[in-house]
This record gives sequence, structure tokens and C-alpha cells, in this order.
Amino acid sequence: MVKKTSISLDEETFQLCEKYAAENSRSRSEFIASAIQKYISDLELGKQKNIIAKELADEIVKGSEAGVTKISKGLFRYAVEVEMIIMILSELADIPPEVMKEYRREAIRNVRRTRGKINLDDLIARNNREFAERKTEERGDKNGDYESEFMIDDSVFLD
Repeated sequence: MVKKTSISLDEETFQLCEKYAAENSRSRSEFIASAIQKYISDLELGKQKNIIAKELADEIVKGSEAGVTKISKGLFRYAVEVEMIIMILSELADIPPEVMKEYRREAIRNVRRTRGKINLDDLIARNNREFAERKTEERGDKNGDYESEFMIDDSVFLD
């Protein structure tokens, strides 16, 4: 049911109303009714958006705090394990500072290269290869056939 009402508009608003109503093939009444409906929807959405945004922000903060706590605890446990390994290694080896600096540079390069993802299989293979190369050099072998004698066959462990 359509109700009639009377409104007062300034000249500029009236002309804009006439122009847009004509451009959209609508009567002035339809255009004004549509404009009022859109304005009311915007007002209602604005009210709800603030409520939704606050609730969403609160949940994000809760989730973030929980995530930060879990990450912090995990990093603490990791740091404790690394510290234990360092203590054990320092008791077992007397490594000169220059060598430690080179180890640190290599470790930084490896972590950057792998983006912090450590693959134990790759590390073991590299260490086996380096060990075999050293042993070959110590023996004076020139052909470099160290694989058969010094490399570990991983397939034995995979069966």
C-alpha cells in the first residue's frame, strides 16, 4: 500500500532528484522512495557493522593472544633443547673461535637458504659426504671414489 506524503526540498536537491529519476526511467516518487530505503539500509548496516567489527576484533585478539602464547612456549622449549645440545657439545669438543665463526656463518647461510626448515636426511648426507671426502684426502686417493667405502647406505634403514 502506497502512502502519500509531502516533503520540502531545496532547489538543488529537487533538480538532482528530477535528473536522476529521468535518467533511470523512474518517477520522482519511486526515486525518492528508493533513496530513502538505501539510506535506511546504510544506517542499519552501519549500526551492525560496528557491533560485528567489535566482536570480530575481540575474537581476533583472543586468538592472537592464544597463538602468541603457544609460539612463545614452543620457542622456549626449543631454546632449552638447543642450550642443552650446546652444553653437551662444548664438553665434548674444544673448538677454536675461528672455527666457531665459520660454523656460525655456514649455519646462517643454511637457515636462510632453507628458510629455517631443517631436513635431517640432507644434513646427514652432507656430513657423510664431507667425512668421506676428508678420509679420502687423508689417504691420498686421487680418484675420489669415496662413496663405496665411506658412505652409508640409507636403504638398509628404510626397509
